[in-house]
Amino acid sequence: MADASSGVSGSSQNSSQNSAASAQQSQAAAETTEARLAGATAVNAPATPAIDAVTAAPVDLSVSVSALAQLNTMTVNTPALDFSLPATLGGVPTATYADIALSAPTTAVTTPAVEEFNAFSPTFSIDGFNAADIDNTDIANVGVNLGVSYTGDVNATLNARMGLTSPPGVTISGSIGFNNGFDTLDLSATAGPFGTAAAPNYSATVKGSLDLGNLNAFDFAGTANFNTAQGFQNGNVSLGLTRNFSENLSGYTRGTVGFDREGVNSVTGEVGLNYNENGISAGFTGRSSVDTRTGDTTSYFGVRAGGKF
Repeated sequence: MADASSGVSGSSQNSSQNSAASAQQSQAAAETTEARLAGATAVNAPATPAIDAVTAAPVDLSVSVSALAQLNTMTVNTPALDFSLPATLGGVPTATYADIALSAPTTAVTTPAVEEFNAFSPTFSIDGFNAADIDNTDIANVGVNLGVSYTGDVNATLNARMGLTSPPGVTISGSIGFNNGFDTLDLSATAGPFGTAAAPNYSATVKGSLDLGNLNAFDFAGTANFNTAQGFQNGNVSLGLTRNFSENLSGYTRGTVGFDREGVNSVTGEVGLNYNENGISAGFTGRSSVDTRTGDTTSYFGVRAGGKF
């Protein structure tokens, strides 16, 4: 007769063995997975650099005997120490504000240069009156002058003269002159009077002198007159020569030709002699003029003398 309890026990034992085998298989699979992950991590990790040992070459610090002999023969110029410097504190010289002010470089104040130049100056004068006899002065000859002038290498004037007649008239004049040592040139012009019943007149003048050297000088002059009614009226041209015979004695000769709208109307010749010494002066003048249309001759001779004492 069979044993019922033995059959049950056999089945339970087989079940226990199967469970133990499954547990062992699961643990083996887990260990295999962990091994695979560890291998992958090791492959992706950066490589550790290798360290190469370098052996340094020895340095020779010894000095040769020949170098020592050359150093021994060299001479060194050692300057003498100067102990006259100010006392120092920590290597910094001690000084007062006065010492610093005295030792500081002084810069002289430069006065700016003032550039001077000539400018036009106003002018005012009254002319035409008789200073010796004011009561008998003709009011028609009196005029008031207003203008400006410039003096320098170039001289220039501009003037307006107003007569006191009724109606009053205004005459305008101007001049410009160039002076270069002994050489001169002057240009002038006049226009007026304006405001009167008569037609205004116009005139232009040029004159100058040239240094010819050897105590000789040449001068020239020319004048022309015009008016608004008829145009050109008359004029003249003159040429002269001056000679210095000595420091005190000089002479000159000059010729003048006059002309009008119809041509030459006069010829004038003049000579002169001048003497000056110690404030005493004397002179002689001779002049002769010929009217070319009528043939009439006019002559003049004069002597003058003067002195300052």
